[in-house]
Amino acid sequence: MKKLSHSLLAITLWLGSAWQAFGQQALPADSQPPVSIKVAYAPVVLNVPLFLGQTQGLFKSNGIEVEAKLFTSANEMINALVANQVDAVTGVSMVPILNLEAQFPGRVRIILHSKMSEASPYDSIVTRADSALKKLDDLKGHKVGLYPGTTALNLLKAFLKSRGIDPASVELIQLPPSSHISALQSGAIDALFAYEPTLTALLKQKEYRKLFGSVYVAMLEPSPISCSVISRKFETEHPEAAKRFSETLGQAVLLARNDPAGARNSLSGFTKLAPEVIPHVNLVADVLPTETDLKNVQQFSDLMREIGELPKSVDAAALLAPTK
Repeated sequence: MKKLSHSLLAITLWLGSAWQAFGQQALPADSQPPVSIKVAYAPVVLNVPLFLGQTQGLFKSNGIEVEAKLFTSANEMINALVANQVDAVTGVSMVPILNLEAQFPGRVRIILHSKMSEASPYDSIVTRADSALKKLDDLKGHKVGLYPGTTALNLLKAFLKSRGIDPASVELIQLPPSSHISALQSGAIDALFAYEPTLTALLKQKEYRKLFGSVYVAMLEPSPISCSVISRKFETEHPEAAKRFSETLGQAVLLARNDPAGARNSLSGFTKLAPEVIPHVNLVADVLPTETDLKNVQQFSDLMREIGELPKSVDAAALLAPTK
């Protein structure tokens, strides 16, 4: 584990008083028996709170033994949660969590969620610097690459329609993330609906430029695109472990807010991001467990239902309600 820098040490000492202001306090490890929790995660930028909690010893100091289990897709993590193979999932897309609630209500509780704004977007539409594309309307008759799956596709179609552009006039091509940059570079596509860290990797090069900012934010700002959840079964059976885990994630969120550079540095041990990209990657802001926004999550749920991502409406209150 890396030694804390002086700045991180100062912030960590400050966390105790700051966290108390939110009605929470750090839990001294020497006064509490250790608790264990199995956590599913993917090596993505959205998982900074988990990474910080690990690298800065927040979980350990609060008497929590985190058994982190690496997954490569949201669906795999959700399946593991439903099968009781893991107790929590962090930094996961909000969409599969909403789908889980629609199909199997009452399985999970949202601990915290993101509140993405245009100031630090997770997504944007990018094109080559020498491209003839200057505005969104220019996309007509051109090829736009995007992530596989239905969410990016349905959202981009709804976005184009909201801007007066017939989605059928744009050729939308779903590509594996590993080929996004090469496809744009080679001209196989004319623009890319890019997510982090590809977004930062492209915009750091003079050969590329942003055609439009966040599509998610354009449809809803702030946008709770991701969340961390805990199994209600686990929370019922192990309330103390669940409480400590939730509070520690909150401490990590505070740490990230006050030291973004340190938060970015935590990515180096858990992701394959290039060292030159890490200092510049956009960090999506998260709320504290005490700041969850029912109205905003409901708006996002309604938007996903509207674009065809959910089989039925989901009551956000049920996902955020305390476990009894």
